[in-house]
Amino acid sequence: MKILKTLAVSILIIFSFNSIKAQVTGLSNWNIYLDPGHSQFENMGIYGYSEAEKNLRVGLHLRQMLLNWTDIDTVYICREDDFVQVTLQQRTDQANALGAAHYHSIHSDASSSPTPNSTLLLWGQMGINGPEKTPQGGKKMSDIMVVLLTAGMRTTTRGSVGDRTFYGVPGSVPYLWVNRETNMASELSEAGFHTNPTQNQRNMNELWKRMEAKTMFWTILKYHNLPRPYAGTVAGIITDFESSLPINGAIIEINGQIDTTDTWESLFYRFTNDPELLRNGFYYFENIPQGTHPIKFYRNGYDTLYTTVTMQDTFITFKDVQMISNTPPTVASTNPANNDSLYPGYENLVINFSRQMDRSSTENAVSITPSIGVTFSWSNNDKTLSINTSNFAFNSSYQITINPTAQGKFGHPFDGNGDGTPGDSFIMTVYTKQQDNAAPQIVSVYPNPNSSNVEIKPVINILFNEAVSASTVSGKVKVLRNSTGAFANGILRFFTINGRSAINFFVTSLLAENETYTIQLLPGIKDVFGNEITAQNDYTFTTGNNTFNQLLLIDNFENGVGSWWQPTQSGSTIGVNAGNTNMAVSTSIINLNTGSTRSMQLNYEWNTSATNWLIREKYTPVTPTFDNSNILQAFVWGDGSNNLFRFAVIDQGIGGYEVSPWYSIDWIGWKAVNWNLAEGQTGSWLGNGILEPPLRFDSFQLTYSSGNASQGTLYFDDLRIVNFAPLSVEPIDGSVPVSYSLSQNYPNPFNPSTKINFSLPEQTTLKIIVSDILGREVTTLVNDNLNAGSYSVEFNATELPSGIYFYTMITDNFKQVRKMILLK
Repeated sequence: MKILKTLAVSILIIFSFNSIKAQVTGLSNWNIYLDPGHSQFENMGIYGYSEAEKNLRVGLHLRQMLLNWTDIDTVYICREDDFVQVTLQQRTDQANALGAAHYHSIHSDASSSPTPNSTLLLWGQMGINGPEKTPQGGKKMSDIMVVLLTAGMRTTTRGSVGDRTFYGVPGSVPYLWVNRETNMASELSEAGFHTNPTQNQRNMNELWKRMEAKTMFWTILKYHNLPRPYAGTVAGIITDFESSLPINGAIIEINGQIDTTDTWESLFYRFTNDPELLRNGFYYFENIPQGTHPIKFYRNGYDTLYTTVTMQDTFITFKDVQMISNTPPTVASTNPANNDSLYPGYENLVINFSRQMDRSSTENAVSITPSIGVTFSWSNNDKTLSINTSNFAFNSSYQITINPTAQGKFGHPFDGNGDGTPGDSFIMTVYTKQQDNAAPQIVSVYPNPNSSNVEIKPVINILFNEAVSASTVSGKVKVLRNSTGAFANGILRFFTINGRSAINFFVTSLLAENETYTIQLLPGIKDVFGNEITAQNDYTFTTGNNTFNQLLLIDNFENGVGSWWQPTQSGSTIGVNAGNTNMAVSTSIINLNTGSTRSMQLNYEWNTSATNWLIREKYTPVTPTFDNSNILQAFVWGDGSNNLFRFAVIDQGIGGYEVSPWYSIDWIGWKAVNWNLAEGQTGSWLGNGILEPPLRFDSFQLTYSSGNASQGTLYFDDLRIVNFAPLSVEPIDGSVPVSYSLSQNYPNPFNPSTKINFSLPEQTTLKIIVSDILGREVTTLVNDNLNAGSYSVEFNATELPSGIYFYTMITDNFKQVRKMILLK
């Protein structure tokens, strides 16, 4: 209780005095207990600014407003700094002992996904859909605050809700501690999500927190039916017109006051080493008189903006503006590069500008030597110019010049040589290739020709040296079982990227064990110029009796990508162009080897002027955990960029992280990438090079080296722990069952393995999945097309904790669920 006594004396009790400057009267017989939720640096935000820090400063601003602007009797606050630790019980016990009239708990919310961002007010409720607790008042305060707080935060809301109804947990007393254990009217506010990138960056700004407090101040006045004084507040967000990114270091002047938006030097250095990563563009003024006022926005590198703002009487006057950069546009990149070559009529000359361009002046400024007629097309919001090369001759050279008469979209003169000073030309030379009269060549095949012990459900990949015509591919790939002459069933997918094509063939049934197969590439495939492969190409391989058996599912992306950060959200990500580096869910490029319907798409663009490059695509859940006895596997759709990819895990050793060796992305299409943890091979990052379990997955990582593709797209699917062992599904006997059935596992309870028997009366595609008590899939035991028969599959739960699990058998015509108990 020592800390409680200290708090009671030095922190918790703040008595006000009746100031002759108080603008609002009517609170002299009322008091409030402010509870800035959490303590110290708890509940860290996505960019390293914690909820606890934000809550405290909102509370301090609200206390100051109440004490200075009203005649309130007393304001209590449970902490005044980031060092004291105050428990929930200490807070509510103190509020009760002080006899506070009202209790308000200040919070922001969190999610495993960076997307959600909304407000919420929770008041004490006596059961689901039940009445408000007594003393009443929390619901009234919440109903008022949710409107003002949401308007101030400029986001959406989940409403003002009773806490029992919101959480859906039955009970006869309020669900939240702060509502249940307090003897006065109470509520809890959630002002957005500190796990949302935009919100967390705005929370860092001191005046943003003051604005949140002001909405609470006005709420208290309305709660007491007191008139709201003239607001006199102007706020807004300043963004770049072309990129829509908030601008750091913008200066704003109004009515003799000046504010400057946050910069890396003034604030963001506390959270990142990357000066370009964080930005909020927020400005804020108080005490602006009524009427219309001129307002000025300026910053080096931008045109000064003069405008006016007309004040609202009773709420914040928001004035968002977009500023236009005056940096002269220049050429950012070309494809092909200077002194490189292209195939005329098939490959266009593409020029990427640093800024949006004026189409007319730019096209008129282009000259080509020797002179030749061309046509132009624009894309990327007028930042990319494509020059059609149909009239270019083969085996020739051309000089392309963009004269300084070209202008940016907003009239800024062109900087041809990129030295920062406009008024010069851009000049490049491009060569045309010899006419292509050769048929496509096969660069690589998986499984490797003449390889053995191949898994019995491979993803077959055939890579060509050039782009081939999609219309000539269908029916040209066969997989022959040599001993029987039968062809394997499968699904063909075709991809072309960066001038090369690849074919994926997904076998839909397991190949036979210990058999030789021949991949047949039949004649008739043509390149885009009509050159045809006229001979059949055969590639043989031999299976073993092993396959990749899934032991533990980490993420198959069937529920989307909400558990993953955007790549630029990680402070470890460096050397990228943030605007073109992002992550999303995909339903078009998926791993048919496992019956997937979704994958994770990662678009990237490297800043080739940087000196260090890393993308860390972070996985946020802290489960599942696993040991180092098996294989960490992901299916990766490669773009043939030759950039490098690796896995990262969190372990218990020095440094806390280990990584796999780098894998060169030299393939196009789907490939299973495997890190055999049992072999102990690691790369170099933060750890000591030793895998020390328990482990959990941290991230996919990419890096770049000069000469590789500077931009591209990858897809990830079916991240899991597997072993390479005989198929876990075994036929029981040769009889054909008359009906579907799923037997109870045996033994049950079990530790760590158990067997599950099932029967199929017909050939069918079958799934057996295991899920935990919360319905989360933990592994897939079977995902295959099986003949009619009775089978047994073993479930090994070495990586899982004790508990109740469910296994579900799913076919087109049958579904059944059974329960089993893992007891360790």
